[in-house]
Amino acid sequence: MLRRVFKIFIYYTREKYEQFLLSKIKKLFVFLFIFITILAFYKLYKIEKSLPSVEKLANYEPALPTVLYSQDGIKIAELFQERRYPVLLTEVTPFLKNAFIAAEDADFYSHKGLDFKGFFRAFYHFITFSNQKQGGSTITQQLAKNVLLTKERTITRKIKDILMARKIEESFSKDKILELYLNNIYLGNGAYGIEAASENYFRKSNIKLSLAQAALIAGLTPAPSAYDPTDNLEVAKIRQTYVLDRMLKREMITQSQYDRAIKEKITVYKAESPNNKVAPYFVAEVKKQLVNQLEIENIETSGLTIYTTLHSKIQIAAQTGVQNFSKQYEGRKSFKGAIKRHGEDIHDTILKLINVPLKEIDNEIAIVTSIDDELRSVGVVTQKGIGVLLAEDISWALHAGRSKETDLESLNYILKVGDEIHVQKVKGDIPARVTDNRKFVTKLQSHLKKFNITVSNRMTRYTLTDSVGIEAASMVMDAKTGEVLAMVGGENFIQSQFNRATQAERQVGSSVKPLYYSYAIDNGFSPASLIDSPQIDIDGWQPENYEGEETGRVTLRHSLTMSLNIPSIFLFHTVGATKISKQLNRFGFSWPSSDLSLALGSGSTSLLKMVQAYSVFANQGKLAQAYYIQEVVDRKGNIIYTARDKKIYASPVTPQFVEDAPYLPGKVSNRQEDPSSLQMISPQAAFVTLDLLRAVVHSGTGQAVLGVSPYVGGKTGTTNGNTDAWFMGVASQLVAGVWIGYDDSSKTLGGGGTGAGMAAPIWKSMMQTAVKVYPQLDSNRPNGVHEIRVDRDTGEYSAAPNSIYVYVIDGTEPGGIYSKNAFEDAQSELLNNSHLQTKPDKEGELPEGVPNPSTSGSIKYKSDKY
Repeated sequence: MLRRVFKIFIYYTREKYEQFLLSKIKKLFVFLFIFITILAFYKLYKIEKSLPSVEKLANYEPALPTVLYSQDGIKIAELFQERRYPVLLTEVTPFLKNAFIAAEDADFYSHKGLDFKGFFRAFYHFITFSNQKQGGSTITQQLAKNVLLTKERTITRKIKDILMARKIEESFSKDKILELYLNNIYLGNGAYGIEAASENYFRKSNIKLSLAQAALIAGLTPAPSAYDPTDNLEVAKIRQTYVLDRMLKREMITQSQYDRAIKEKITVYKAESPNNKVAPYFVAEVKKQLVNQLEIENIETSGLTIYTTLHSKIQIAAQTGVQNFSKQYEGRKSFKGAIKRHGEDIHDTILKLINVPLKEIDNEIAIVTSIDDELRSVGVVTQKGIGVLLAEDISWALHAGRSKETDLESLNYILKVGDEIHVQKVKGDIPARVTDNRKFVTKLQSHLKKFNITVSNRMTRYTLTDSVGIEAASMVMDAKTGEVLAMVGGENFIQSQFNRATQAERQVGSSVKPLYYSYAIDNGFSPASLIDSPQIDIDGWQPENYEGEETGRVTLRHSLTMSLNIPSIFLFHTVGATKISKQLNRFGFSWPSSDLSLALGSGSTSLLKMVQAYSVFANQGKLAQAYYIQEVVDRKGNIIYTARDKKIYASPVTPQFVEDAPYLPGKVSNRQEDPSSLQMISPQAAFVTLDLLRAVVHSGTGQAVLGVSPYVGGKTGTTNGNTDAWFMGVASQLVAGVWIGYDDSSKTLGGGGTGAGMAAPIWKSMMQTAVKVYPQLDSNRPNGVHEIRVDRDTGEYSAAPNSIYVYVIDGTEPGGIYSKNAFEDAQSELLNNSHLQTKPDKEGELPEGVPNPSTSGSIKYKSDKY
């Protein structure tokens, strides 16, 4: 009995306890529900408060590229973070508009910003682990994410998408929303928006796209890199078919249109930019001026239009000339070496590489994964997939890297597994010896699983790009205006951004001679003046003519035409080394004073400064300062800079020592005494020297450029040891220069490495195009100059068969009131050098006529006759 009572007690007690516990749990759930609801509403409130204003979208100014144009209207560069060309919805082909709607948001025109069916359909495929990926975001939500929000993958951001989409729908029409979306969606290869994508992949405006092309572009939206048609057209066409199926299902196209689009052969193009092709070194100089002089920030997003001085035809000719030269001397190139050596444990290295954002450059970064000398092939992984380097494509590197002991070539001598290198695609099929080697191919393809996107399993043929070899630079300028028409700073901008036209300071060799010969002409000398050629030995410095030739007394014309050294030094000394040094520095050089070795071009300067200096011969003695930018216009069409108001000079010159300019009395009218005057020599001296430069071309060391124009004059320049080769010249109003050499100034160009042999052919090739663009006119003879007929050898008046016509400034003709010669004198300090000091005088200056020991020493200079 007691036991039964106890059981009944336990039963009722437990029942009441359970009821009590259930009641408490219910209350707890109610409390939690209320708390979570309040918290959710609070969170929504906070999220909504944090949302950006839709006014930002109303006033939205997307990042636009800054575009640079040549003076003949050709686009030479686009500077951008996002390549985008906005278009109105009325400028969009219906094919493209409907393709995006069908693929991304079929109910776009009926929903209010959120497509519940699409959202739950995507959620269903997610929880069932379906391979059929579905996008749950509407076009409005995607616009909100792309323009106003971040792209982080969180629940909070998804909520923001929904809330922001609702606000956008309340503030903008459907057409405006679609227009903004189509101009901002990323479609791969740097293209933002449909117009940029159309230009990238099909090289046409979107309005000209076919249905098949429009569907292919619309299909890129979910994963532009994975569906990139330039790398994986087969995968892109699968997406294209999906888009066409959706369009057909929604009755946006007919069955016949669908069938034609499916059958249409698609040809896509690799995204091209002129940035690293047309004038990369020039563009880099323009960018510097935009930032440093005009203080323009965010150049790559500001949407500026820059009108430059460059002429595309002349630039292409200059670029082609340098590239052809580089190919000609490719055998002298060597592999620069790996960017970095990571060792054979390359798994993490490859993972890191493929996650680095792609840059719009010709060269790709690659990791060496295998080397097979027997197969003569190297396997590499790039940011886009896998590839092969073939021995026949890098023969220049193999030859330069061959063993010094055995003279044998091997891929292992120049590359190691784990090397990080720059590569460039090569046209042509990969030979069967590689594709049929299952072991090599399988090992290479095994790296594809490291990519988190779909990439092609096809191998790409590559070559090495980082080479070291002979470099070249060229430049063309309008001598009347200072407009830089062409600039090439090296063979390959991607490999080296060092601009050898503006930054390299190299010895100028005999190209300096016309700069002080013209000064001598302004000081009473003429082409008929006689110059002696004494033997010179100053503290071991024994300069000589080419191959030790002894010429004796020669005319000034013959000395310059044949680039003779001894007469040039004697002329330099006779006029006055200190005076000439000051004159040369008026051109913007910074050369030592009273250094006789300057007569042979021991001074160093840039190609840019030499081109400016030579402008005096085509511009009546006045120096033209180079400039690049004509006009800058902002995205709204406002002119924010124009060269008409003030030019930005590339290398400003403020000449000093104007009091030393030896203009002959009465030969220069309205002479300017302002120290800033750019009148370096008289118009008369400029005209006479130009005629001498033409003689250099017609009968002297510059004959390699014959045939460009009757009005071409120029001068070769070769430095001691053939380390630098120059050709400087003028053609009517054009002035141009070419420099050749190694970046390492201790390396010699070797046999044939002269101004005539290397630099002149490049000059000729680019100027043959330039003279077709600029009309060639003879120079007007200034007052105070007349023509005389003299003996070629003696400079005396003559009518003999070997006599020649020369121009002289009035009074400087043989026997004239101002005429001068440079005759040997027993009392000459230059000859009787026991009277000369070899240590600096007071204030650090050397006595006039003494070469600077730090630059001359016992060096023997040779003239550049060839």
